[in-house]
Amino acid sequence: MNLTELLLQKYGVFMDLDELATLLKIKKQTLYQQIYLGKLDISHVKRGKKYLFPTPVVAAYLDQQLSLTA
Repeated sequence: MNLTELLLQKYGVFMDLDELATLLKIKKQTLYQQIYLGKLDISHVKRGKKYLFPTPVVAAYLDQQLSLTA
C-alpha cells in the first residue's frame, strides 16, 4: 500500500487544516502563516472559514519532500 492509499484511507479525499498540521507535526498557526504569506507548497481550497487540502496532493508533496532528503 502506498502513501496516497494510506492517507486516503485515514483522511478521505480532503484533509482539513488540523489534520494536515498534525500530519506535518507543526502548529496550526504556522500553516495559517504559510497560507497568508503564499509560501505553502500544497494546493488548497477555502470553503467558508475552512481550508481543505486534497489528500492525493498532500501525499505527492510528502513523497517529493522525502525524495529530496534521501
